[in-house]
Amino acid sequence: MKSYDAVISGAGPAGCSAALSLARKGHRVLLLDKARFPREKICGDGVTASSVLLLEEMGVMELLRQRPESLNAFRGATFVSPGGMVVQGRIMQNGNMKGSSYIIPRTALDDCLVSRVKDHASITFLDNTNVTGLILEGDCARSVTTSAGDFSGRVVIAADGAYSPIARQLNLLNRNKNQQGFAMRAWFSDVDGLTDSIELCYDKVMLPGYGWIFPAGKQRANVGVFLLSRFTDQRTLKRLFERFVNEYDYASAKLKNAVMEPGTLKSWPLPFGSFPGRRGHGNILLAGDAGSFVDPITGEGIYYALKSGQYAAEAIAQVLKRNDEAAVLTRYEELWRGEFSTRVYLPGYAFQHFMNNSWFVETFMRYTAKKQSRADLLADVVAHNRKRRDLFKLLNPFHKVY
Repeated sequence: MKSYDAVISGAGPAGCSAALSLARKGHRVLLLDKARFPREKICGDGVTASSVLLLEEMGVMELLRQRPESLNAFRGATFVSPGGMVVQGRIMQNGNMKGSSYIIPRTALDDCLVSRVKDHASITFLDNTNVTGLILEGDCARSVTTSAGDFSGRVVIAADGAYSPIARQLNLLNRNKNQQGFAMRAWFSDVDGLTDSIELCYDKVMLPGYGWIFPAGKQRANVGVFLLSRFTDQRTLKRLFERFVNEYDYASAKLKNAVMEPGTLKSWPLPFGSFPGRRGHGNILLAGDAGSFVDPITGEGIYYALKSGQYAAEAIAQVLKRNDEAAVLTRYEELWRGEFSTRVYLPGYAFQHFMNNSWFVETFMRYTAKKQSRADLLADVVAHNRKRRDLFKLLNPFHKVY
């Protein structure tokens, strides 16, 4: 049986981020994925400036720039209130990040991540390989069972999505409906009126979720809806998507001449980071969607997938250095909770209640629209160019927003 410092299941942003981080630290890594690359991945495809910085560090943006058709920069965010008020914010006006935000199809993004993985001699990559489970010895995984045989790792990372078979075996899946969302999207061609802004529409029947139109090239857009299970029945997802596209005034005007690209209407689950469970067991860590690393307000997951992969790698490198694999989960929990839990996930989960109130959302949007600086701040927060706590500056009438 071949042995590695780490065995990683799932070659999306979380798994590739962990693999590349571990390889840079000199560790031998096995990265597995059930799909054959390149492959389609369902997503809203928004990649914020903070994610771009991480991708720059990995050398992935260099590869994406060789595919200019896959890079569609957005420089603003347009918000539509329940009453139809339009608020246009500009990104990167007063924020902390230096760089652009993009719409990048996940097929291209993940293919470039895998290309960087293949560049490292210390990473063995096996796609078209199904992970079927773990062989446990006490609280720890002794080996990973796959369609290509069994492999041993001192530490295992499950970065294999919201339906992770590893998390399911360990009874660690997020099954709490109050801590989940769902999204549905399709690609449209011949879309009218697209600009360099992403568009977020807060239809009162979808609150605290929203509908989106993300520009992705000439008259092409990723169009979808994001719903929260604690407030909206998941079974209404397709009906609300159709309502957004065909009946919601703002979206239907843009899409009246558009054509939905065949086979692109897909849905997927979004497990929220506010889920209280631990992200692992023994020497097994959960990253990305497998570990519920999704923003409970925006539904964004790419940044948290990349970052959770890095934190997993950091925790692993620290414990392997002192031959203490049993301590890896404790260290991982310290790292990710210190960054995300109280700063992003828990406030976001609490803010869902406010966003479920159409009067609050309408009042908030109207107040924000009165000054361009307020609209810019809101756009920067959505684009991860400002901290989530900066939103409270908008709620404080005595705080001056520059």
